[in-house]
Formats: sequence, structure tokens, C-alpha cells
Amino acid sequence: MNKAYRYKKLDPNDISIRFLEHSDIISFFEALDVNLDLFYKILWRHILIMEFLKIRHDINSESDTRNFLTSLASFLRKDEIRKRALEYFREWGDKFWIDTDTHLREITKKLENDTKAKIGTALHGIELNAETAKRISEEDKHEIKKRASEVVSGMQIQKLNEVLDMLAEHSFSDLQKKHYIVIDQLDENWAENNTRYKFIRALIEEIKVFRRIKNVKIIAALRHDLLKSVFNITRGSGFQEEKYESYILDLQWTANQLNELVSKRIQEVFKKQYTRENVEINDLFPSPKGGSKGMLPIEYIIERTLYRPRDVLQFVNECFKIALNRERISWDSIHKAESIYSEKRLRSLKEEWGDIYPSFEETIEILREVPEKFTRTLIPKNNIESVASELAIQNTNDPCAIIASKMLNSEVRESDVVNEIFLCLYNISAIGFKVSPLTPYKWSFRDSSPVNKAEIKRASHIKVHKMLHKALDIKIAISDIYNKDDGDDEIN
Repeated sequence: MNKAYRYKKLDPNDISIRFLEHSDIISFFEALDVNLDLFYKILWRHILIMEFLKIRHDINSESDTRNFLTSLASFLRKDEIRKRALEYFREWGDKFWIDTDTHLREITKKLENDTKAKIGTALHGIELNAETAKRISEEDKHEIKKRASEVVSGMQIQKLNEVLDMLAEHSFSDLQKKHYIVIDQLDENWAENNTRYKFIRALIEEIKVFRRIKNVKIIAALRHDLLKSVFNITRGSGFQEEKYESYILDLQWTANQLNELVSKRIQEVFKKQYTRENVEINDLFPSPKGGSKGMLPIEYIIERTLYRPRDVLQFVNECFKIALNRERISWDSIHKAESIYSEKRLRSLKEEWGDIYPSFEETIEILREVPEKFTRTLIPKNNIESVASELAIQNTNDPCAIIASKMLNSEVRESDVVNEIFLCLYNISAIGFKVSPLTPYKWSFRDSSPVNKAEIKRASHIKVHKMLHKALDIKIAISDIYNKDDGDDEIN
């Protein structure tokens, strides 16, 4: 793997996007239903261009800015087309090197000024905000929306394209020197959800654009559920999620890697607090269940996670809490810890997926007290009826609630509701399914490719994820509790 020549980590909490939520011009555009996708893309393109230039040319002051512009002017002196790119930087003058927050406010202010100039006398002397948009007549609103849309479309996207081409030739011509920008913490509360989703979607689109510069890379770390929310909420007509697959690297941990992680964590904790000797997992956890070739405690723990470090460490931490002041952790302690962990996982799923499935709490109840492996015919009739009835009165944008409401009005069948619920439960990894006895179970946390309703309809065998067994009172034979997953086991 190529090493980074230089890199910068961007934290969205430092970009101060929240000012957009209180911007009169943005609220004015949104009230008119003007598409602001291009505006958000321009914000990101400006941010990324400036940050790459700062790390490439060590721009930290006004003098650094002047040196860069002088070098650029010399490089472009015989290229009239590229000189337009130079104009973009000169517009910023002494503000070139300052913080990103100020840049974004300047761009937004320009949007407001251009809008006022474009609309002209139509709204002379009137503030542009959401309240103004509500008072405009429908006839005027159509014309103003048209002009406002022209302002957004006419922003500096073409000039920024020229800037990118120029940077590839001038600043990033040495293909051996890799420059990276890493963007993390995108799942944190750095903006309201509506703004956050639009801004993340714009970032994804801009990452695609920056691929034209071969030796710069933008890496954005996103949780799977957040990416799903972004695509679901920002998708327009003709959107095809599979077109983005080549830009996404699905990070997955193996059982061995998770085992090693827990082992290192245990060694570090005990080395600092108790002993200089290495403490292994086997020194603290009990013997395997079912003899020497039976299930190890760490295997039992990992199978009840989505193979993510935080899940595994959360379960292990609960084990330590239960077994506090004891020399070793017993199987009984593991089971008690599992009950607490399972409830926490259920709450976490609600928090992670609540934007897409706001009626998650009602939907998940269809699995209450079902067998760990089941077919459609084994779902208790009263489970389906009570869940569908509860969903039908939720009045949310949850797809399960919407289709349940349609069933109440005899617009769809009960089986359609069940299929939508299963699609939801599959997406959040509460269940896995197989379409025939000969195929392996399919889980969304292992397979990132989307599943459609046709596949869900064909689901013949369904399994509840072990992380939810305790929280949902899943029925399982005592003899099967310590069976290892092989992905293909049949319903007994």
C-alpha cells in the first residue's frame, strides 16, 4: 500500500455547518423547494480544494498565500484558460488561509447577494427568509423559484472544475507523493439530521469528482446505517445505489481479529492495573462448553455481535462488571452479562436506524418469543396482527407503518406488510434468511449488496440474530445454545 506523503484529518464538528440551519437565505430556498444539492457540493469542493492546497504548499499565513499565488501566476502566464482558475483564488485574497467556517459563510453570503440581485424588484426591500416565502403568491413563487434556481445553477461550479484541472497539473503533478484527507465523526451530532444527510450526500458526490486528481484521496468513514439513511433520505428519481458500490470499501472484522483485539485489551488493562505478566483470555474466561472442541467463551461472545469491535468490547465489559471481585468469569456470569448486553443492542439498533425506521420499537415485536429459526408459518398470528395494528396508527414515515396503514384500508394484503417488516429487520441485521435449504443464510452485516422485496418474498428460512435472543425472549432448545454458527443449519 502506498504511504501518505501528507494527510489531514477533517472533523465535521470543526466546520460549523450549523450556521446553515439558521441562515435566512437557506431557509428561503428550502421553503421554495429549491434544490440546493449543487450548493452543498460547491461548499465541499471549496473546503477540499483549500485543505489540499494547505497541506500541499504549507499555507498557514498571508505570506504563504502570496508565495503560492505568485508561483501559480508564473505557472499559468501563457495559459489564458487556466488563468480563470487563478481568479478564483485571488477572490479570496488574504482570507485564503483562514478557517473553513469563514469561507463557508462567505460563500453563503454570496448566494444571498446574488439571489437578491437576480430577483430584483420582485421582493424589493423584503427580507429573504422562510416567512417571506410563505407569504408569496403562487404566481410570484413560481417565478422567484425559477430565478433562485438559476442563481444556484450559476454558481462557481465551472470555475471550480477548472481549478481542479489546474491543481492536477500544478500542485499535484508528482504521482509518487500521495495526499490524503480523512473525514471521520460524520455520525456525530454536528448538524441537524436533514442538513447532515444533504451535506454527507454532497461529500460522497465530491469524492467521486476528486478522483480525477490521481494522487489525492478523500476517505470518509461512515457507519453502514448512516450511509443507508443518507441514500434513503436524499435519493431522487432514477437513483441507483449499486452505482456507488465501486466507491465504497466495506470494512469487516474476522473472528480471529476480534479475538486478538479482546486479548490485547485484556493484556493492557491487567498490565496497567494488576500485574506485569501477560494475562490471556483463557486465564479469565471458563473452559469451552461441550469439551475441548466445544464452544469457547470468546466464540460465544463474538457470535452475538455484528462482528464490530465496539459490540465485542461492550459484551466483554458487561462480563467484567458481573464478575467483579471474582478470580474468573463463569458461564453463569456470561449469561447474565448477555441479558444486559442484548437489551443494550436492541436500544442501539433503535438509535442507529431510527431515522429510516422511526417505528422500529413496534416493528421488532413481531419477533417476540418466536423460535430462533422459523418459517413464515411459525410466526404467531397474534404477533402479526398486533404489530400491524400498532404500526397502522403510528403516523410516521416508516415504510412498515405506511404499508400497515394501507392494509388497514384494505389496499394491500397482510403478506405485503410481513414482507416489508422482514426487509426492515434484515436491513438492521435483526434477522438473516435463506431462499432455499441449499443456500447459506444471508445477513446484511456480512453482505453489503442491497436486498429487494422479491428476495424477501422467497425467504423460506429465517433466523433471529443471537444478539437479540435474550432481549426478545427467543425460543431455543437448551441443547442448541452452544451450537456454533455454520450459516447453513436447518430448522429442526
